[in-house]
Amino acid sequence: MKNTPKRKQRNKPGVVLFTAVAVMLMLSILLTATVSFVSVNRTKTNDNYKSKQAYLTASSTLESFINQIQTDTAPTNDPTAKAQQKKAIENLKKLASANSGKGTTTNVSYNGGNGKSDNIGTTTITVAQEGTSVANIVVTCETTYLGKTEQVAAHISTQSVTKPADYTNTIELVGNGNASYDNINVIGDMAGINNTTGKVYRFINDTQIYGSYLMYGSLEVTTQPKIYLKPSLVDETKGSTVTISENLTVSNKFKVWSTMARADGYNYINIGQKISTSNHFNIGDSGFEIDLFCSEANIGGNSITQYGNFYVYKGAGAYQGNATFGADSQNIYGSLYVEGDLNVTKALNVTGSIYVTGTITGKDNITCPNIKEGVVLSKAGRDARPQIPVSSDEYIYYPEDFFMSSNTDITTISGQYNAFYDGSNTKTFNTFASDPSNVNYTLTEDIDLQGNNVLTPVTSKYTLRIDSSCTWANDLNFNTYGNGPRILIDVSDTSGDILIKLNKDLSLGSEWSPVIVVRNRSTIDSSTGDRKYNCYFVSDSGSSISLDGIDSVTGKSKHSGSTTTNYNFHTLRVYDYDTYVRMYSADTLKNAKGDPGTPQSSFVLNPTSVDVAGSYRPSNSGIIFLFGEGTTFQVTNNSFIQGSFYSPEAIINIATQGLGGLNVTDSAGGKMTVQCCAVGVIIANSFGNDNTAFYIYTKPSTTSVMQNAKGGKDDSAFGYTLDRYDHY
Repeated sequence: MKNTPKRKQRNKPGVVLFTAVAVMLMLSILLTATVSFVSVNRTKTNDNYKSKQAYLTASSTLESFINQIQTDTAPTNDPTAKAQQKKAIENLKKLASANSGKGTTTNVSYNGGNGKSDNIGTTTITVAQEGTSVANIVVTCETTYLGKTEQVAAHISTQSVTKPADYTNTIELVGNGNASYDNINVIGDMAGINNTTGKVYRFINDTQIYGSYLMYGSLEVTTQPKIYLKPSLVDETKGSTVTISENLTVSNKFKVWSTMARADGYNYINIGQKISTSNHFNIGDSGFEIDLFCSEANIGGNSITQYGNFYVYKGAGAYQGNATFGADSQNIYGSLYVEGDLNVTKALNVTGSIYVTGTITGKDNITCPNIKEGVVLSKAGRDARPQIPVSSDEYIYYPEDFFMSSNTDITTISGQYNAFYDGSNTKTFNTFASDPSNVNYTLTEDIDLQGNNVLTPVTSKYTLRIDSSCTWANDLNFNTYGNGPRILIDVSDTSGDILIKLNKDLSLGSEWSPVIVVRNRSTIDSSTGDRKYNCYFVSDSGSSISLDGIDSVTGKSKHSGSTTTNYNFHTLRVYDYDTYVRMYSADTLKNAKGDPGTPQSSFVLNPTSVDVAGSYRPSNSGIIFLFGEGTTFQVTNNSFIQGSFYSPEAIINIATQGLGGLNVTDSAGGKMTVQCCAVGVIIANSFGNDNTAFYIYTKPSTTSVMQNAKGGKDDSAFGYTLDRYDHY
């Protein structure tokens, strides 16, 4: 705001030139409850300018306040600065929303250059809402000087650059409990995002992960798992990593491979605390190096073979960067960096260099062309340790918010959910079975099966068609709808989002074995490529859910009153229609009932972010399972689900061998045949599996309510728009 002639300095004390401390008064008052003082430069002015003096004091105070907000919210890419941006704007909103939006008023005092208080009138700053939204704020400064009062105001709109929730993990655990994985195979990334210390995760039997692994806690390797660091399924130009915030203990064979050459930013293992081995540990391969970082190393047992650099850097607490190498066979095809002391009790071969800050014990056991002791490690470039994030992006909104909130920025499905409980939607599967037009339904559609723009008529048949929201209750006639009924759920612009409420404690034995096929022909969003509407399977969590606002400490939505429910399915198949009609032959599709069986050998599923010749890459999944707090969902006996689970306070158990004979490709065209339990993402408080089965990544639809689960995490800048100044 530029100075005008009426702001030129006069001869009476008091044109106000503020320091930054003055302005931070209002921004920090809620947190510190202290009063700041404003320094001023005094000049003389005439008694005739009382009114101008009051105006100058008020306007200068206001301008400095606004300028400080601008400084605090200047665009930045630094994560720490972004956090400060957010804090400044959030504090401003807290001030404005106080007293039911009337805001917060604070008296401002001024100190002269001699440290004494200047008698240049009294000034107050008020930060209040403008209208009903805290996004619009008016900051008012009022000064009274020798009986004359002037008031100025700035009208500002707070803003933030936001991004939708992003899902990169095939399986993601949100809870703080321990977990054991029995023969789990994951194509994509896997994570445990609850940063509670002391958790222990265990790999049991033939566990394999084809992607990145991030876990807050410790990992114990008691069998023979493998991790393949492959190109990211989210961005094929990037590779994968292993991050464990606490300890890694290897008591059986453990191998970490890579299919990509090493590059900065990926192909590394980062252990926050100690690595201990008492068996075989193999890392990387020739031409496919993997670096390893930890804060303490105790290498023993049979062998360690690494292609890449081994770094032992000081960590927090007792972790002083010390390393002991005492395995029967020890080969590092790279360099070794130790920030503490190095103790070598058995033969150690290092093809690169050894750099040790402390002392080396057992030099005679080392074979290395270049050994340096007492050096300072640069920790720059490749040698810089990757950061273990303090926490992952956490979820703000839960299924309960999607079920009950009236805020359309959060949910679009609460009206349909509540319709199940207010009597306006009493339809069940049996309702559709009572309509002959939906029974033994035949669908013929022209489809580009080969991706070559050649349309082929495809006919598929179903025992039942459902085209609107309803409850899945155990009320269908078994003779007609038992033994593998194929049920079509038909989503369109006419139907809008379809919600299938699973009736409380729904349990279906293997004699039912339903096959659900979800066809979505709603309008395609031109900006995302996803369908406008989606199909939701929702828990019967009741209508007594209370949304208790956002927790001031965690920043998460609070809720209570969810109904506990348990679901059991002994064989359940859920397919996306476009995948289903490509996966199976025309002879299989013409059957309206029965297990579809093994996919045809020509079908190849492509979960990557790039097109691969001869494969089918599904669109983002528009099949969403939303299970509220206290829900347990258990499926067994060769079940297969193509869809995404958002169940951060529920238990998901898919203990099954899944769908056999499914061909899967990677971005390089490599192919393997797997037994698959699920294609999508699984986000759960805890997760259970059994037997050898694969879980394959597919991103959920960007038009689904899952995009709001993280509250639209703020990305670039927290700032404001200065709409106008007013002088009253």
